[in-house]
Amino acid sequence: MYQITPTQFFYPLSVLYHESGLEVTPSQEAPEGTLALWRCDDLEDGSLLGAATLQMRAGHHVLAHLAVAEPARGQGLGAELLAVAEAQAVRLGAKELWLVGKVPDFYRQFHWVEVPREDAPPISKCLTCDQFQVDCFPSIMRKVLPR
Repeated sequence: MYQITPTQFFYPLSVLYHESGLEVTPSQEAPEGTLALWRCDDLEDGSLLGAATLQMRAGHHVLAHLAVAEPARGQGLGAELLAVAEAQAVRLGAKELWLVGKVPDFYRQFHWVEVPREDAPPISKCLTCDQFQVDCFPSIMRKVLPR
């Protein structure tokens, strides 16, 4: 059994993001523009199973990070975290939500669509990252949110 809750503490989430292969350096401080953070904890042992971060970047709502710990994958936690973040974006008045996804097939099943880089807002630093197109091939994706 697990529980998803809002949090103000970025450090444990940043460690999970980093260990999950996201370009996040573990830090006590949440990135600039962070609107909300969520953690998903195992209710039996208290371990961190997953996390998500919603940010505002360049005037756009962005699902900045979403990760599920390896042993907890395939149980629907990622889908639940995604739904929580999308619902919060709607509450904040967002008409659309953006992300840079390393696993675009995961997001496609929830009606996210890939957007050509030249048509996307400047929400990513991928083009300046050393891993871009070397061992990281992310997709910029967008979802139109319900009103």
